[in-house]
Amino acid sequence: MSQFSGSITIPYLCIPSAAFVLLALMTTSALATSKQASKQAQERAARKACLSGDYNKGVTILSELFVDTKDPTYIFNQGRCFEQNHRYEDAVSRFEEYLRVPDANLSASDRAIAEKHIADCKDRLPDQSSRSQASVPQPFVPPPPPPISAASPELPSASSASIAVASEPHPETSKGSLGLRVTGIVAMSVGVAAAAAGIFFNLKANTISKDMASTVGNYEARNTDRKNYETMAWIGYGAGAACVVTGVILYGIGLKAGRDSSASVALLPGIGPGQAGALLIGGF
Repeated sequence: MSQFSGSITIPYLCIPSAAFVLLALMTTSALATSKQASKQAQERAARKACLSGDYNKGVTILSELFVDTKDPTYIFNQGRCFEQNHRYEDAVSRFEEYLRVPDANLSASDRAIAEKHIADCKDRLPDQSSRSQASVPQPFVPPPPPPISAASPELPSASSASIAVASEPHPETSKGSLGLRVTGIVAMSVGVAAAAAGIFFNLKANTISKDMASTVGNYEARNTDRKNYETMAWIGYGAGAACVVTGVILYGIGLKAGRDSSASVALLPGIGPGQAGALLIGGF
């Protein structure tokens, strides 16, 4: 009975151990499969990001894959991602880093491919000398002045910039025009005063006429005074009108004399039997 019992007990003890080993193998396989699927999904996402122009996202995913796997192929793929998006300086940096990865055990073919990509990217970079010259601001050089014609050197070109300077009037002309204006004002004032005197004398003559009509006696003397007052009134009217007209003319000529110095004017008094006036003589 003891031998039978022993032969039955051994298989029962081995069943839990075999089940545990089988479960461990299945779990490890499942984890490996899941990890491989996750890596493939990351690689697909990185490839899609690089092809769509989002190189920052693609390079970031490839960096995470390199950290997890230590596979230098992901650094090479970073260079390809930059190269596809025309980031040639960054691409050169990644390809050179791929060649410097320690313990990479790269084959000669892998190194040749990386060096070929480096050369292609450097060929697409702009010339360093032209870039440095473009970055330095060039001093401003003003354009040369237009040539002056030898036929008329004293006359400036019509298209050249010039400053117009107003010509100042001649001092003698300014004084003459001012004198004419002042003389005109004085003549107008004298004319107004003469006209006022004429009105006064006319009023006196009218008063004498009324007295002669209302009173009797000394008719001849009063009539002589009346005639004298009337004469002086007409002289005042005539002289006043002549002086006012002359003053207006002189003032107008004075305004024009500042622009035309050839004007010459003279005012001469004119007195005759029973009349008075002024004569304006001048050349314009």
